[in-house]
Amino acid sequence: MTRKGLSSFWRLGPKDRQALEKGLKELASREVYLTGGAVRDILRGQKVQDLDLTVLESPEPLAREIAQRLSWTLIPLHEEFGLWRIARGSFTVDLSGLRPGASDLWEDLRLRDFTFNALAVKLEKALYTPPENWPLIDPARGVEDLKKGIIRALSQKNLEEDPLRILRAYRFQAWRYGKIEEETRSWLRELKAQLLSVAAERIEHELRLIMESSQGGKTVRLMAEDGVLDVLFPEISWARGVPQPSFHHLDVFGHLLLSLEWAERILGRPEFFWEDPRPFRELLLNPERVAAVKWAALFHDLGKPYTLVFRERLTFYEHEKVGAELFWKRAQALRFKKRLAQRVVHLIRHHMRPFHLLEEWEEGRLTARAQRKLLRDVPDYPDLFVVAMADSLAAQGPDKDPKEFRRLARFFEHLRAFQRENLKKVEKKRLVTGRDLIEIWKLKPGPLFRVLLEAVEEAQVEGQVKTRSEALRFLDQKIKALKREVL
Repeated sequence: MTRKGLSSFWRLGPKDRQALEKGLKELASREVYLTGGAVRDILRGQKVQDLDLTVLESPEPLAREIAQRLSWTLIPLHEEFGLWRIARGSFTVDLSGLRPGASDLWEDLRLRDFTFNALAVKLEKALYTPPENWPLIDPARGVEDLKKGIIRALSQKNLEEDPLRILRAYRFQAWRYGKIEEETRSWLRELKAQLLSVAAERIEHELRLIMESSQGGKTVRLMAEDGVLDVLFPEISWARGVPQPSFHHLDVFGHLLLSLEWAERILGRPEFFWEDPRPFRELLLNPERVAAVKWAALFHDLGKPYTLVFRERLTFYEHEKVGAELFWKRAQALRFKKRLAQRVVHLIRHHMRPFHLLEEWEEGRLTARAQRKLLRDVPDYPDLFVVAMADSLAAQGPDKDPKEFRRLARFFEHLRAFQRENLKKVEKKRLVTGRDLIEIWKLKPGPLFRVLLEAVEEAQVEGQVKTRSEALRFLDQKIKALKREVL
């Protein structure tokens, strides 16, 4: 096989690559075609971790034969429609027959979603020929659209047959396959309500891929322009036209969209916004935390339309609490992973705290207790500061301090220093332990232990307690006070 043949594009280890290559060689002389996304991505020079094979005979025997030969897992995806999968870890090979209604491969390809996915090459040629020399079957001129960066649906009917394809169009734009052409975009706008008929799990998958891209902000803005965002997140539609105080230049809806775009910029180049970007490396290595920051930036003010009161001025009391509750309900409906949804809710609920503490710090009123409480409540506080920074940069009204984001950055550095110099000292030198509570005060382990030990740590951070004897006296007074309250 030539070095630039099909197997050089597989995301597989050498041993598995050789085994799969050998297994596919057994099919090379038969009517088996490499189709769809793998063809598209390989033509773009990308590695792939899934292959779609269309066979012009019953796919089940072939799937069973390859799975047995490779000792890979066989998964019947849809036996009725003849769709089978063999898998090794995250690498998959799907085998299917012609789609219902198609009498040949040409018609099968014309039933797909977008022109650059309606591509096929005979497996034999794919295995032994470099991609640039593949004799492609291309009934919709998909290669031309792929080269020009055009996302073009094959027909409106094809979108109607699987409305998830509406969301896939935006996902392809987010991943830089091109720009959605105008006729396709008009179909997306016309059919957007049909997304409500799609299983929530499928929608969540596409949304996750959009947010994993570096173009999530621009893509969400496009979805908002087309009304698709309002269909998936109806709560946000109430933010359109909602006025804000004079330090904002946009209504709530526009501010949320811009906040997401700023969050992506900050995550993409943290060294441009923070004096020391190292605290953000751990965040950037965790896809779940990155996604949570983006969702929180988009929905941090979701509660404002529901809490708007105008007396002498605009107020949005407890909008962060209301917004967190609204997002949680929508995340459940869309089957977001629970831990991700919890992260987003946590960031929304606390997104105002950096601003409040910044003001106290600059006025010399910020206590060690308040700082410690923030660090305890939001252990991943770099994530919270990205949301706050994005929130600040997305507000550029006439009364806004243009240097607020720099002040936030300085406060973040102060908070890091506080954590490093104070809390870590406390952690290294614990003056009392749970064993003391058991042996000295005869207490039974339970939630009260955490309350008491944290009270000692707070007193230690604030300088009220410096020695073990002082800590024991402090605890004795605390326990006696609690007993009096109970009695």
